[in-house]
Amino acid sequence: MMRSIALSLLFVASLVVLPLQGQIEMPQPSPLATLNQKIGLMDATVTYSRPSARGRKVFGDLVPYGKIWRTGANKASTIEFTDSVIISGVSVKKGRYAIFTIPGSDDWTILLNSDWNQSGASKYDPAKDVVNLKVKPSIIPFSETFTIDFNHLTTNSAQVEIFWETSKVAFGVETSVDEAVMRNIKNALNISAGSYFQAARYYFDTDRELPTALEWINKSIAMEERYWVVRQKALIEAKMGDYKAALKTAKRALDLAKEAGSDDYVRLNEASIQEWSKK
Repeated sequence: MMRSIALSLLFVASLVVLPLQGQIEMPQPSPLATLNQKIGLMDATVTYSRPSARGRKVFGDLVPYGKIWRTGANKASTIEFTDSVIISGVSVKKGRYAIFTIPGSDDWTILLNSDWNQSGASKYDPAKDVVNLKVKPSIIPFSETFTIDFNHLTTNSAQVEIFWETSKVAFGVETSVDEAVMRNIKNALNISAGSYFQAARYYFDTDRELPTALEWINKSIAMEERYWVVRQKALIEAKMGDYKAALKTAKRALDLAKEAGSDDYVRLNEASIQEWSKK
């Protein structure tokens, strides 16, 4: 009798355990993606699930017009900033935000919501929006899989692009890097040739005091003459309008690039020499 009871209990237990043991990992129809991007001195991270069209009409059907959308599949898509940013003139504190959108045939509404940990849009609360902006969609070649990406990167900004099927919308993210960079330059100068080069390059890229940039690039070259640094000096001189000096420097950069076997820099300097010779 006891043996029968024991066997019965073992059979019941097996019914409970076997389904758990029999679970099979399968590919997800809308796989999770994480995208990291450095913008200025800040990191931005987008986490989202990527559905595919699979022969379906997407906008206006699968994703209805005029209704709040999680901007992807599964959980609401999110974007996280490691420092404060500016989006469409609005200051956004560092942190993580849900990306909601309201697609439309003529315009979209893009929303960043502070309640980022949402399974979808069913509990969306507009009172928690930190960004609410309208953008015009553009027509693009057909894209089978939903995508969020960063594009048009500068030293302090980027465009966040959202696209699927034949529609794309985007919004800009700006960071305030100037004070931090200037502080870093001040702290780093007089340390290495690389520090002087980086400082001169930053001044050149941001149209600052070019005589100071030239002074710093000369200090870098005096410490270590490298073909890409000499090339940068030529660019600074040309930007200052001193093409005679720029030509002389570019020829030196060309010789150094040939010695180093850098074909790219050989071509760059040859093109500049040809251009500046006509000035």
